[in-house]
Amino acid sequence: MKIDFTPNKLKSKIGHYSLLTAVCGFFLLEVSLFQGWLQGDFWRILLTGFEAATIGALADWFAVSALFYEIPIPIIRRHTNIIVKNREKLTEGIVDMVTTKWLSPEIIQEKLADVNLADNMIRLMEEPANLNRTLDILRLVAGRFADNLDHPKLAIWMQKLLKDQMNDVELGKPLGNWLVEAVTAGKHQPVVDIMIHEISKTIQQPTTRSVVFDKLKATLEAYEKQDWIKKSTIWIGKRTGGIDLELLTDRILDIVQLLGEEIEGDRQHPIRLKLDGYFMEFAESLASGEDDSTNYIEDLKTNLLLNAGTRRIIQQVLKSLKVSVHESLENNETVFMRLVKGNVIDLITYLKNDKETQESIDSWIKNTLTQLVDKYHPEIGNMVRTSLGKLDDKGMMEQIKDKVGDDLQYIRLNGAVVGGLVGLVIALIRWMWLE
Repeated sequence: MKIDFTPNKLKSKIGHYSLLTAVCGFFLLEVSLFQGWLQGDFWRILLTGFEAATIGALADWFAVSALFYEIPIPIIRRHTNIIVKNREKLTEGIVDMVTTKWLSPEIIQEKLADVNLADNMIRLMEEPANLNRTLDILRLVAGRFADNLDHPKLAIWMQKLLKDQMNDVELGKPLGNWLVEAVTAGKHQPVVDIMIHEISKTIQQPTTRSVVFDKLKATLEAYEKQDWIKKSTIWIGKRTGGIDLELLTDRILDIVQLLGEEIEGDRQHPIRLKLDGYFMEFAESLASGEDDSTNYIEDLKTNLLLNAGTRRIIQQVLKSLKVSVHESLENNETVFMRLVKGNVIDLITYLKNDKETQESIDSWIKNTLTQLVDKYHPEIGNMVRTSLGKLDDKGMMEQIKDKVGDDLQYIRLNGAVVGGLVGLVIALIRWMWLE
């Protein structure tokens, strides 16, 4: 048999080597004395020592083996394979030791009291790697929230919120005062220009020409029905070409188009001045709180807030906001994330220098952890119980042997050594007594 003398191997086999040494020493001395190769009291005393060492080593080998394996000896076998047979008791004993001794609520709280959690957290946050991980977590959380920004229910909620907030807001008088100032200073003119320009564009549309043509036709038909003279006049006009609806339509549109261009280019145009008067009259009625104007604005506000189109506008805004938020959260180097990073660094610096706030945070963390420990402390035992329950009998024995196997080997060595010493003492006492 090749013996491996490396430290780890020697420790794991030292029990076997001690038993082998005791047995070999006992056998060799017994044979040598029996054959007469060795003589004298010294060798007989030494033989007694090896005999006792063999008994001690065998007894401890049996004791250690009985912990893990069943020894097929009648009657005695009932008290072997102790770990497997008492697995449930051992498991509950380990659970009890962990939960009431090593990790009891009192011990955990005592350990927490000795640690400044807030200060340690701040120091960790100061490290660039941890700061970047924190920003990554913030980006992840914010991104999850942004995913639902375009949810239809959010648009409905925002529209309702806007309506509730605007219900108590009086728009009439402030809007009236602003319009009076705007009209007086001529600030409304760009709006009038836009209105006139849009009207001019509308006149050029084919649908506008169709509407004007239909209106002229309907007017002539109604005129014809008044009496026979008018009917005859219209008939003669159509027959002679004096009344041409197509030409009349084009002429009316040209006149309106030309009038629009004149009004748009001349802010002193009579029609434009008339429009200014209407604007000012409406503004002054709002500013003075007249019921008709105020009610018109309130109805307009309500209809605008409740309109389905408003909800669609909110929905589109939310969709655009979602895209913008995701672009801002793309990485830690975007403009938004650099701003967030700067604020986080400022917060860390503030907390580092504010001991009172640190103490408040530390107290809150410890109180929270204490509550969690009190509430979920039984889960520690359940985790230990579940972890041990996943192991089969062989797996559990292998883990125990892996942890305490070396110590058990020294128990066997101690059995051989102590047995041998006791045997030597007994042999010496017997020899001295007989002498």
